[in-house]
Amino acid sequence: MEVTVTYLNHSGFLLEWEACYWLFDYYQGELPVLSPDKKLLVFCSHSHRDHFNPEIFSLAQGRPCIEYIVSKELKKALAREQKKHPEDPLPNICLLSAGEDQRFSDGSQGEILVHALPSTDCGAGFFLQYEGKSIYHAGDLHWWIWPGEPEEENRQMTGSYKKAMEYLKGKNLDLAFTPLDPRQEEYYDRGLTYLLHTAQVHYVFPMHFWGDFSVIPRYLKEQGTMDPNTEIIKIEKDGQSWEVRL
Repeated sequence: MEVTVTYLNHSGFLLEWEACYWLFDYYQGELPVLSPDKKLLVFCSHSHRDHFNPEIFSLAQGRPCIEYIVSKELKKALAREQKKHPEDPLPNICLLSAGEDQRFSDGSQGEILVHALPSTDCGAGFFLQYEGKSIYHAGDLHWWIWPGEPEEENRQMTGSYKKAMEYLKGKNLDLAFTPLDPRQEEYYDRGLTYLLHTAQVHYVFPMHFWGDFSVIPRYLKEQGTMDPNTEIIKIEKDGQSWEVRL
């Protein structure tokens, strides 16, 4: 099974399968030309401006087969968008609460199972199962500890992140999209390293690094990977694509 993965910008990725497209947390960057005949599933983890761009709703124009799968935290943001444009009803949207499962069609004969994980910041992360493969997009579900923050707050964050990761414990993830944020300074690697201790991950696509592509080779130099079957993808520019065989 093959999938084309395109890095758009920040935490935004486009996955192209044989039957459908998946667009995650589009914020900015140039989208490739999308076939109007393929179903498009648009995922949005939460309402922060670096994860949610209302322009995603324009993708429904001229596209008969599209669904939006978003965390319930976006409910107010969606209401604001509808109020701005009352003449344009928002397209087919499914709001997911943390812990909820929903099934979606790929527009052909396939089924996509989506599970919403609780975020340690806002909204939700997504765990998806499709054609026997497992895919994880974290959104802002991450180990957000910061230099100089009160120790009690960092302890609470540590507990929250580890609790959320229990859902992924022992799972085989074919693709994982997860933050590697250099703003955290000496703590930048904690979340990704813990994920690799928690689940068996084949391909890791770092994200949320605010244009600092150097954080990926830095991680590889300082931490490497613990499993020879894990490959951390070296993203070097916006718009970069990979043909991935799963």
